[in-house]
Amino acid sequence: MSKEEKRLLLVEPEAHVLAIATAAGLDTWSVTGLADGRLDEEQLYRRRVRADFQDADRLFTKLVKTAVTHEIPHILYFGDEEAIRLAVERALLELSPTRAEPLRRLRRPEFMRRILNQAGVSVVRAKSVPNVAAVRTLAEEFTAPVVVKAGIEPRTTVLRDGDDLDAWAADAPAGPYVVEEFLTGPRISVDTLTREGMHQVTGMTVRADSGAGLLYPAPLSEADRTAIRTAVRALLDLAGLQYGPAHTEVVVTERGPRIAASAARPAPSAIRRLMHAATGWPLEEDVLSALTGSSPRCPAPTSFAALTRLSVPCTGPHLAAALDDICGLSHVHDARVAAASDGTSEHVEVIVRGGSPRAAQERLTDVRRRWATNPHVSGNAVGGRW
Repeated sequence: MSKEEKRLLLVEPEAHVLAIATAAGLDTWSVTGLADGRLDEEQLYRRRVRADFQDADRLFTKLVKTAVTHEIPHILYFGDEEAIRLAVERALLELSPTRAEPLRRLRRPEFMRRILNQAGVSVVRAKSVPNVAAVRTLAEEFTAPVVVKAGIEPRTTVLRDGDDLDAWAADAPAGPYVVEEFLTGPRISVDTLTREGMHQVTGMTVRADSGAGLLYPAPLSEADRTAIRTAVRALLDLAGLQYGPAHTEVVVTERGPRIAASAARPAPSAIRRLMHAATGWPLEEDVLSALTGSSPRCPAPTSFAALTRLSVPCTGPHLAAALDDICGLSHVHDARVAAASDGTSEHVEVIVRGGSPRAAQERLTDVRRRWATNPHVSGNAVGGRW
């Protein structure tokens, strides 16, 4: 591997990610916010470029300029802000259009659905249309509820009746649009790591409507696991992904697994922390070491890890004291305040470990009870859905 191939640009990295990159032998630069005061460790952050994360176009320009100036082939962002991920993808497409084309293919819902249906993989009833009027027509033809996907991000909306349709149409993003059947069944987040076109599944996490918001590993039959792996690998092959992480959402329907969405990105931070709790191994290490040609370790989980979201009814010392009480429980792996994103309010994320899904669920129930009766937060509702 050449000196240039080991160069990496990390966007808004946490200290532990930079430390892992350095230990892996990567020659690392970092891009941080204009007012970021966290970066004090000189050895880790000596190659730092500041950028305005509130201006996507300026961020894109900064990423491209930094990569070109220092001949950096890799750009990675481990965070969850969609606008920053889009800027990173734009930069990669600008720097190496052919190499980064699979990122664009996975992000475009009309392209993803077309290549899957044409290949007979994860077939879903869907149609691409150019305008809102055509969406209205299709919504009447499909059995409610229906799903509409649109936009660069893309934005996904479930339409259950005419009122939902009217509300969506009043604020619809630019087309084209994809209208799809609504998929019902357990929702599984599948994370993969690709090297030289070979796709390794690093984890499957189930999302629940109640109880544990996230549970890893997902308790699935071997038949379901095999079918999910096959569908996800087929999608990544069809998209032409040759390297890097991907995060794919799958719904296990009565007809088998159906892919709902996919993006060439690392697992969301909450899922990475769940996997760390269950395996004792940071997924970031596999993602970064793969850039040096090393095989990912991907250890098997030794326990189940579950995550739930709690409301934030107090602030300052009261919140800190309540968090300390929760963190003092032996089965709690992590508890922290999570910033508002994706339309959600600020909340507390708690991760517990258990020997079985039931044990993890019982421990989450205990956490929610203790949170509700804690003198610093009592009298306030808790919980939340993912």
